[in-house]
Amino acid sequence: MKKKSITRAEKKDTAKNREREQNIIESALKVFGEKGFENTTISEISKMANISDATIYEYFSSKEEILFSIAHIYTSKEFERMKQIAPYVHGAPARMRMIIQAYLEFYEQNREYTSIALLTLKGNRNFIQSEAYQIVRDVSGSIIVVYKEGIEEGIFRDDLDPYLVRNMVLGFIEHLTVQWILIGRPKKISEYRDVIFEMVMRAVLKDQKMLHTKSV
Repeated sequence: MKKKSITRAEKKDTAKNREREQNIIESALKVFGEKGFENTTISEISKMANISDATIYEYFSSKEEILFSIAHIYTSKEFERMKQIAPYVHGAPARMRMIIQAYLEFYEQNREYTSIALLTLKGNRNFIQSEAYQIVRDVSGSIIVVYKEGIEEGIFRDDLDPYLVRNMVLGFIEHLTVQWILIGRPKKISEYRDVIFEMVMRAVLKDQKMLHTKSV
Protein backbone atom coordinates (compact mmCIF):
# COMPACT_ATOMS: atom_id res chain seq x y z
CA MET A 1 0.00 0.00 0.00
CA LYS A 2 1.35 3.41 -1.00
CA LYS A 3 2.26 5.62 1.95
CA LYS A 4 0.21 8.79 2.11
CA SER A 5 2.31 11.94 1.77
CA ILE A 6 2.04 14.58 4.48
CA THR A 7 1.13 18.07 3.34
CA ARG A 8 2.91 21.15 4.63
CA ALA A 9 -0.19 22.22 6.59
CA GLU A 10 -0.51 18.80 8.21
CA LYS A 11 3.18 18.77 9.06
CA LYS A 12 2.83 21.98 11.06
CA ASP A 13 0.03 20.53 13.20
CA THR A 14 2.26 18.46 15.48
CA ALA A 15 3.72 20.03 18.65
CA LYS A 16 7.30 19.48 17.55
CA ASN A 17 6.71 21.04 14.16
CA ARG A 18 4.79 23.97 15.58
CA GLU A 19 7.86 24.63 17.71
CA ARG A 20 10.08 24.48 14.64
CA GLU A 21 7.74 26.77 12.73
CA GLN A 22 7.89 29.27 15.60
CA ASN A 23 11.69 29.06 15.55
CA ILE A 24 11.70 29.91 11.85
CA ILE A 25 9.37 32.85 12.37
CA GLU A 26 11.34 34.29 15.30
CA SER A 27 14.63 33.81 13.42
CA ALA A 28 13.22 35.51 10.33
CA LEU A 29 11.99 38.40 12.45
CA LYS A 30 15.50 38.95 13.81
CA VAL A 31 17.10 38.87 10.37
CA PHE A 32 14.39 41.07 8.82
CA GLY A 33 14.93 43.52 11.67
CA GLU A 34 18.68 43.63 11.09
CA LYS A 35 18.85 43.60 7.28
CA GLY A 36 15.36 44.48 6.07
CA PHE A 37 12.98 42.15 4.29
CA GLU A 38 14.23 42.78 0.75
CA ASN A 39 17.89 42.20 1.67
CA THR A 40 17.26 38.98 3.60
CA THR A 41 17.71 35.56 2.02
CA ILE A 42 16.19 32.22 2.98
CA SER A 43 19.73 30.99 3.68
CA GLU A 44 20.26 33.73 6.26
CA ILE A 45 17.00 32.78 7.96
CA SER A 46 17.91 29.10 8.01
CA LYS A 47 21.35 29.91 9.44
CA MET A 48 19.76 31.96 12.23
CA ALA A 49 17.28 29.13 12.92
CA ASN A 50 20.07 26.51 12.75
CA ILE A 51 18.24 24.44 10.13
CA SER A 52 18.62 23.81 6.41
CA ASP A 53 17.03 25.81 3.60
CA ALA A 54 15.09 22.70 2.62
CA THR A 55 13.56 22.49 6.09
CA ILE A 56 12.24 26.03 5.81
CA TYR A 57 10.51 25.13 2.54
CA GLU A 58 8.77 22.26 4.34
CA TYR A 59 6.95 24.92 6.38
CA PHE A 60 6.79 27.99 4.16
CA SER A 61 6.57 28.35 0.40
CA SER A 62 8.45 31.65 0.30
CA LYS A 63 10.11 34.41 2.27
CA GLU A 64 6.92 36.42 1.82
CA GLU A 65 4.81 33.72 3.44
CA ILE A 66 7.13 33.84 6.47
CA LEU A 67 6.64 37.61 6.59
CA PHE A 68 2.86 37.27 6.55
CA SER A 69 2.97 34.54 9.19
CA ILE A 70 4.88 36.88 11.50
CA ALA A 71 2.10 39.46 11.13
CA HIS A 72 -0.56 36.79 11.67
CA ILE A 73 0.94 35.51 14.92
CA TYR A 74 1.83 38.85 16.49
CA THR A 75 -1.43 40.56 15.57
CA SER A 76 -3.56 37.61 16.68
CA LYS A 77 -1.94 37.54 20.12
CA GLU A 78 -2.44 41.27 20.63
CA PHE A 79 -6.05 41.12 19.43
CA GLU A 80 -6.81 38.36 21.93
CA ARG A 81 -5.23 40.42 24.71
CA MET A 82 -7.37 43.43 23.78
CA LYS A 83 -10.53 41.33 23.74
CA GLN A 84 -9.76 40.03 27.22
CA ILE A 85 -9.33 43.56 28.59
CA ALA A 86 -12.30 45.16 26.80
CA PRO A 87 -15.11 43.82 29.06
CA TYR A 88 -13.55 45.60 32.05
CA VAL A 89 -13.40 49.00 30.34
CA HIS A 90 -16.67 50.97 30.34
CA GLY A 91 -17.74 53.90 28.21
CA ALA A 92 -16.65 54.70 24.65
CA PRO A 93 -14.00 57.30 25.60
CA ALA A 94 -12.33 54.89 28.03
CA ARG A 95 -12.41 52.13 25.42
CA MET A 96 -10.87 54.45 22.83
CA ARG A 97 -8.11 55.30 25.31
CA MET A 98 -7.56 51.58 25.91
CA ILE A 99 -7.16 50.91 22.18
CA ILE A 100 -4.67 53.77 21.77
CA GLN A 101 -2.69 52.53 24.75
CA ALA A 102 -2.75 48.93 23.46
CA TYR A 103 -1.37 49.97 20.08
CA LEU A 104 1.40 52.11 21.55
CA GLU A 105 2.48 49.52 24.12
CA PHE A 106 2.40 46.72 21.55
CA TYR A 107 4.51 48.66 19.06
CA GLU A 108 6.95 49.76 21.77
CA GLN A 109 7.38 46.25 23.19
CA ASN A 110 7.83 44.62 19.76
CA ARG A 111 10.16 47.00 17.96
CA GLU A 112 11.45 44.50 15.38
CA TYR A 113 7.94 43.49 14.41
CA THR A 114 6.76 47.11 14.40
CA SER A 115 9.51 48.07 11.98
CA ILE A 116 8.43 45.30 9.62
CA ALA A 117 4.72 46.05 10.01
CA LEU A 118 4.94 49.79 9.35
CA LEU A 119 7.88 49.99 6.96
CA THR A 120 7.52 46.77 4.93
CA LEU A 121 4.02 45.29 5.13
CA LYS A 122 2.34 48.65 4.53
CA GLY A 123 3.74 48.70 1.00
CA ASN A 124 3.18 45.04 0.14
CA ARG A 125 0.22 44.60 -2.21
CA ASN A 126 0.05 40.84 -1.68
CA PHE A 127 -0.40 41.37 2.05
CA ILE A 128 -3.89 42.75 1.43
CA GLN A 129 -4.92 39.34 0.10
CA SER A 130 -3.51 37.43 3.08
CA GLU A 131 -5.26 35.99 6.12
CA ALA A 132 -2.98 38.07 8.32
CA TYR A 133 -4.31 41.28 6.77
CA GLN A 134 -7.84 40.33 7.73
CA ILE A 135 -6.77 40.10 11.37
CA VAL A 136 -5.05 43.48 11.12
CA ARG A 137 -8.33 44.86 9.77
CA ASP A 138 -10.26 43.28 12.63
CA VAL A 139 -7.99 44.98 15.15
CA SER A 140 -8.26 48.39 13.52
CA GLY A 141 -11.99 47.78 13.14
CA SER A 142 -12.30 47.91 16.92
CA ILE A 143 -11.79 51.68 16.60
CA ILE A 144 -14.84 51.88 14.34
CA VAL A 145 -16.88 49.77 16.74
CA VAL A 146 -15.98 51.98 19.70
CA TYR A 147 -16.68 55.16 17.76
CA LYS A 148 -20.16 53.89 16.82
CA GLU A 149 -20.77 52.94 20.45
CA GLY A 150 -19.87 56.50 21.42
CA ILE A 151 -22.46 57.82 18.98
CA GLU A 152 -25.09 55.52 20.49
CA GLU A 153 -24.10 56.72 23.96
CA GLY A 154 -24.64 60.31 22.79
CA ILE A 155 -21.01 61.22 23.48
CA PHE A 156 -19.41 61.23 20.02
CA ARG A 157 -20.42 63.27 16.99
CA ASP A 158 -22.62 61.51 14.47
CA ASP A 159 -21.54 63.57 11.45
CA LEU A 160 -18.13 61.94 10.95
CA ASP A 161 -17.29 58.93 8.81
CA PRO A 162 -16.31 56.13 11.24
CA TYR A 163 -13.71 54.85 8.78
CA LEU A 164 -12.07 58.27 8.60
CA VAL A 165 -12.06 58.39 12.40
CA ARG A 166 -10.23 55.06 12.40
CA ASN A 167 -7.72 56.40 9.89
CA MET A 168 -7.21 59.50 12.01
CA VAL A 169 -6.50 57.48 15.17
CA LEU A 170 -4.11 55.14 13.36
CA GLY A 171 -2.48 58.10 11.61
CA PHE A 172 -1.61 59.74 14.94
CA ILE A 173 -0.23 56.47 16.30
CA GLU A 174 1.68 55.36 13.21
CA HIS A 175 3.24 58.73 12.43
CA LEU A 176 4.66 58.92 15.95
CA THR A 177 5.81 55.29 15.81
CA VAL A 178 7.56 55.58 12.43
CA GLN A 179 9.45 58.62 13.73
CA TRP A 180 10.45 56.56 16.79
CA ILE A 181 11.68 53.70 14.58
CA LEU A 182 13.63 55.84 12.14
CA ILE A 183 15.20 58.54 14.34
CA GLY A 184 14.76 57.21 17.86
CA ARG A 185 12.47 59.96 19.08
CA PRO A 186 10.54 60.06 21.30
CA LYS A 187 12.26 57.58 23.60
CA LYS A 188 8.94 56.02 24.67
CA ILE A 189 5.91 56.28 22.42
CA SER A 190 3.66 54.84 25.16
CA GLU A 191 4.03 58.10 27.07
CA TYR A 192 2.07 59.85 24.31
CA ARG A 193 -1.15 57.96 24.99
CA ASP A 194 -2.89 60.90 26.63
CA VAL A 195 -1.72 63.38 24.00
CA ILE A 196 -3.10 61.26 21.18
CA PHE A 197 -6.27 60.49 23.13
CA GLU A 198 -6.92 64.20 23.71
CA MET A 199 -6.41 65.02 20.02
CA VAL A 200 -8.88 62.30 19.07
CA MET A 201 -11.42 63.46 21.63
CA ARG A 202 -11.18 67.05 20.39
CA ALA A 203 -12.23 65.75 16.98
CA VAL A 204 -15.01 63.35 17.97
CA LEU A 205 -16.69 64.65 21.15
CA LYS A 206 -20.09 66.28 20.73
CA ASP A 207 -19.46 68.53 23.71
CA GLN A 208 -15.89 69.74 24.24
CA LYS A 209 -16.75 70.52 27.86
CA MET A 210 -16.57 66.75 28.44
CA LEU A 211 -12.90 66.70 27.51
CA HIS A 212 -11.67 67.27 31.04
CA THR A 213 -14.42 65.47 32.93
CA LYS A 214 -13.77 62.23 34.82
CA SER A 215 -15.81 60.27 32.28
CA VAL A 216 -13.25 61.18 29.62
